[in-house]
Amino acid sequence: MTVALWRRWTTRRAGLVLGAVVVGLVLLGSVLVAVGGGDGGSSSSPSASYETAEPAIGRSTEEYAGSADAAAPLVAPAAPAPDGATGAGSQGVSQGVSQGVPVGSVQRSLVRTAQLTVEVGDAATGVRDVRAAAAAAGGFVAEESAGDRGGWVVLRVPADALDAVLDRIAAVGTVTDRSSSVVDATEEVVDLDARVASQQASVARVRALLAEATSIGDVVAIESELARREADLDSLTGRLSALRDQVAFSTVTVDLRVPGAGVDDPVPTAAGFGPGLAAGWEGLIALGTAAGTVLGFLLPFLPLVALVAGLVWLVVRRRRRSAQAA
Repeated sequence: MTVALWRRWTTRRAGLVLGAVVVGLVLLGSVLVAVGGGDGGSSSSPSASYETAEPAIGRSTEEYAGSADAAAPLVAPAAPAPDGATGAGSQGVSQGVSQGVPVGSVQRSLVRTAQLTVEVGDAATGVRDVRAAAAAAGGFVAEESAGDRGGWVVLRVPADALDAVLDRIAAVGTVTDRSSSVVDATEEVVDLDARVASQQASVARVRALLAEATSIGDVVAIESELARREADLDSLTGRLSALRDQVAFSTVTVDLRVPGAGVDDPVPTAAGFGPGLAAGWEGLIALGTAAGTVLGFLLPFLPLVALVAGLVWLVVRRRRRSAQAA
């Protein structure tokens, strides 16, 4: 039995050793195969990578050279200018910049008006002095009216002489009231100037088309359009002229008054039968008017007064009957 057990153990041990050797050989072979494949790949990769990299480098160099040649005209420096060209160019640029309108350089267009109330001893003399003041400043009289009690004058005087004219008018008499106002019309003047220039160019273009027209239909259509645009141009030009006239000439309104001339003298009453009869008749009419006014005022209260009076009469009558019965 002992021999049998020994043989069995020996056989099992030999099988284990044999299995271990086989497994070891398999693992060793696997390692050798793996190492051999890696060495082969690494040995072939440098040449392959070099072969693939060299054409790439050649292509990139050629592409870079081509791109550089293409970009050279864009970045190449300009040819040197002849003597004096630089100064002329800079002068032209500076002139181009200076042609723009800087901020705050636009001349303001102001419409100025003034009103004066002056007391004078004689209305006709005051009007004559006011006219002389306007004429001395280069202005003119737009409207005028004069009478025994006073007068008024409307003047148009140059805007730059307005203050001097007002001082001369104030010296004519005693100033009792003085006022003035200023309206800034700069924006409107600039807008009308631009619109007039644009409309003039439009009219010129239509006239050029009219000169090139060959058929009757084209001539009629272009003439109609030209007439419309010329009418618009005339309207804009008229508005601009009127506005510039208001800016160039200020309006002054002068009210001349004679002290005490506004009080009416009492009308003398005439004596006699006729005037007395007329006065009596007017008094009767005034009395009748007053009575009618009072009656019209009291008429709405008449029903209420009648009701109150009826109630009072009933109460008094009942008391009398009660007193007689007692």
